[in-house]
Amino acid sequence: MFTPEECQHIVDWAIRHGYAQPGLVHRYKTGEAVGTDLRRCKEYLVEPGDIRFKNDSTLSERVLAGFERGNVWGLSYTGVPSIRVLEYQAGDGYGCHTDWSYGAARERKLSMTVQLSSHYHYKGGRVVLYAGPQDDSISVVQGMATVWPSWTLHEVLPVESGVRYALTTWAHGEAYR
Repeated sequence: MFTPEECQHIVDWAIRHGYAQPGLVHRYKTGEAVGTDLRRCKEYLVEPGDIRFKNDSTLSERVLAGFERGNVWGLSYTGVPSIRVLEYQAGDGYGCHTDWSYGAARERKLSMTVQLSSHYHYKGGRVVLYAGPQDDSISVVQGMATVWPSWTLHEVLPVESGVRYALTTWAHGEAYR
């Protein structure tokens, strides 16, 4: 989805201009942000239209195109309200979870992560999807996007050394009933 140079551009922009906060987790029914050990990382919130590439495309356009290509389930969605760049340092990870919940994330249909770091720059940090009879790790190829239904159980195993950057976003649509 992105070249290595574009991946670095996204990371640099997020660090310089994004809103940084600890990775937050929300309560199931209320949507209230809570502190927990489930998610350990730094999160940079970026405005989707703010990042432009040399070919004049925007991050928002590229992410929407990625959802179009990756939506093999045919799920209906209306847009991408936010994009985050996550920074996982040694010891950081994200325990088993889904990206959908009754509360704050009830409109999430599809989840996407893009590997922004070269897998040579860190050890560990594997993303595992639990969506069938066997576990699947997503690609560690820099710039590669992976899309899955937001209700899929998944985790980010702890980074053992180095720093891993990833872009995460969700395609939203009408709330499930």
